[in-house]
Parts: sequence; structure tokens; C-alpha cells
Amino acid sequence: MVMKFRSVLDIACGIRYIYSQLDICSSLSRAILLDSEMSTKIHDIEKAYDNINEVLPLLNKPTFASAINLIKIKLSELKDIRSSVIRLKEGAILDDIELFEIKSLAIINNDISSLLSQFNTESFKIYDTTHVLNLLDPDGNRITSFYIYDSYSPELTKLRRDYKQSNYQDQDIPFEISKYEEKIREQLSSSLREHYLLIDNTMLSLALADILIAKCLQIKSLDLVVPKVSLNEKTEYRGLFNPEIESILKNEKREYQKTDISFSSQKPLLITGSNMGGKTVTLKTLALAQLLFQYGFGIPSEEAHITPVNEIYLSCGDDQDYRASLSSFAADMKRVDKMIKSLKRGRFILSLTDEPARTTNPVEGSALAESLITVLSKYRSMNVLTTHYNISNPYCTRLRVKGFENGKMNYSLVEDTGTEAPHEALLIAESLDIDSEWIELAQKELNKRN
Repeated sequence: MVMKFRSVLDIACGIRYIYSQLDICSSLSRAILLDSEMSTKIHDIEKAYDNINEVLPLLNKPTFASAINLIKIKLSELKDIRSSVIRLKEGAILDDIELFEIKSLAIINNDISSLLSQFNTESFKIYDTTHVLNLLDPDGNRITSFYIYDSYSPELTKLRRDYKQSNYQDQDIPFEISKYEEKIREQLSSSLREHYLLIDNTMLSLALADILIAKCLQIKSLDLVVPKVSLNEKTEYRGLFNPEIESILKNEKREYQKTDISFSSQKPLLITGSNMGGKTVTLKTLALAQLLFQYGFGIPSEEAHITPVNEIYLSCGDDQDYRASLSSFAADMKRVDKMIKSLKRGRFILSLTDEPARTTNPVEGSALAESLITVLSKYRSMNVLTTHYNISNPYCTRLRVKGFENGKMNYSLVEDTGTEAPHEALLIAESLDIDSEWIELAQKELNKRN
């Protein structure tokens, strides 16, 4: 299953926020990014981050930073002329607008090539379009306009001079001029057709340069990190955070508590904790980090070692589907079933499942959660689940949210060897100023049961 970047933007993990914060200069570059496919091969992922690692230190040099500002101005003029390139390839005679667009592309490319030539970097692949530019700019003026220049044809030059001398009254001459001009367009199109692949590659390389610069600048502005590719099927984060939520909290003058977490393909990881303990945010942020990793972005963490996977499954929240007549429970079960089917086809996946079977009764819900862990443990995969059920399954490693301390929630994850989920609902309700009579009666009911 090929996952294009545009298809993951609606996953509720914060990736659309990251995309919105990406300072891409041209609409072509955005289109190229949106159509990019998720990388699953280690070589491709490492290559993407090698390019970022080469460019990032250069941004600290004033001369390079200044050059980047000029390059971004040039990239803002980049147009999507893929349809014109297709027409050229298929044998069409290009009109003056299309020839102008190709000339503009060549000028932008040459200007950016000149700006980058002073820096020793292989991250930007820049093609030599001098020949294309010479075809469309025979007088060497290097201005972004196009005209069937007199220098293309002595006969055309003479006709234009004669027409001018007639004070533009001889109506036979314009027809002759138009024939010569169309012949020159045909000749130019024929000559350019030999270079259609160069033109197409130039357009793509400039878009990729735009995307690379934007990703590097975003790493600096959002305090992201370049990850390491994990080769032992163990994913580890130190100081993991969700930039969108961090931004919201910052506006409210509150601080985001970062998370340390690790898990592997050896056993599913089970996170327990009460509601409002940040378990769902952790799963969504793990999904965000994995997606960013496999699309070559910076990672919201202080340090990250990440395992590439074939597919990513995030199951969070109330997905009741009225159009499909599915209840919350049914939607939850169908989504998890889809993930299991992928596992059984031999796909190496990351599954992030928030409180499986949480919307049914606790007896059957806990049985479904226990058995899901058993199923997942049988297959090579990366799995993180959360629950507030009491789970005794031995086929998983366990972390729990540290919990309520001194009147506030501590979202740190600590190792857990117990099988009971924390009992903190009443404490949290009390901290929210929920009706005291209700809370007191609930506490008495708990005391009776115990």
C-alpha cells in the first residue's frame, strides 16, 4: 500500500500542523511534497537525512543564510510547467507563454546554481540548463520574458523592418511575419524536445531543493532533531513532544511535559494510567514522529532512534461512523481487524491502539484487550497499546503514567510490573472541581466494594 503525503494529513496526530508550519516557496514544491511516497527502505531514509545533516550546519554561516534568502526569492518564482513538458515530449509546438515559462525555469536554475556554487554541498542536485537558456535567449539578455527575437532569422528581421518602414500599413507583411514566427516556434520546440528530460529533472530538482530548505529551517524553528535509523527494531525517544499541543500550551502560558519512551518488535508495549494521563497524546505523538521520520522531516524530540515500518496504524478516539451505521465499538473493532489482517499478510507495521474495546462492558472489553496483546505478540511488528483495564497478559512490556502527584498530573512514563491500572479517577475529578457530593458518594461506594 503506497501512502502519499497528502493521504496522511488528516490523521489526527498533528501532522497537518507540521505541514502548515513548513515555509515552502512555490506551489510546485507543495504539489511534489503532497505526492511524495512514504519511504520504507533504510537507504532512502538515510539519504534524506544525510542531505539534511549536510545543510543544517551551513545555515549557521551568515554567507549561506544570506544565499538561502536569495534562493528562496528565486524559488518563489518557480512555476508548475509539467503539462508543457508533456506537450513538448509528445511533439507539440509550444506557444510563446510555454517558451517563456521554460526560459524562466532555466534562468531561475542558473541563478540558483550560481548562488550555490560558492558552497561545497552535494545535497542540492542542480542541472546545467545553459544550452536551453541559450536557445530561448539568443541575445544573452537573461531577462524573464520571451519574444521571437530578430536574431532567430535575418528574413524575419527584414520583414519587421519593412513593416515598420511602411508605417505598419502594408497588411501583407504581418501574415508573412506570422509564418516565420511559427516556423521558429516549431524549430525551437524541436530543439527543446531533445532536452525535455533535462527540463523535467530541473523542475523537480528545484522543487526538492525548496522542500529540503524548508525542512531544515523548520528543524531550527520548531527545535526538532535529526533522528538516527534504528537497525535493531527498537524505537527510542528522549524528550518526545507534540509541537501543535506545545504551541497551544505555550499560548496559555503552560509548559509541555516531554516524554521518554522506547519499544521494540520483541513484545508489545502496554501503557496504563488513568484518564487525562496523556496516554492518547503519547500515541498520537508516536504516530506523528513515525510519519515525519518516513517522510524525511525533523522529529519532535531531543533524541530519536526510529525503526522504519511498512505501514502505520493509529487507533484513537471515538470513531463512530454514522454513514456506515457503525457504533463506536464496531468502528474500533473493524479498525483493529484491518491492522491484524495486515500483520497476517506479513507486513511489518507500527500499531498504536488507544484503549482497545473501551466502549464495551469491562468483562468482555478486558478479555478483548488481553487477547489482542497475545495476537500481536505472535507477529514481527512494533505495537504500543494503552488501557485502563486490569491486564495480566505476560506477553508485553509495561509502562504506566506516573500519575497524580501533589495536586497535579505527572505525565512521565515509568516501568510497571503490576497488572492493575491506577485508580486515580476520583482524584482527577476532584482536581477539576467536580461536584463534591457526587465525588464523596462515589468514594463511599468504592469503600463498600473494597
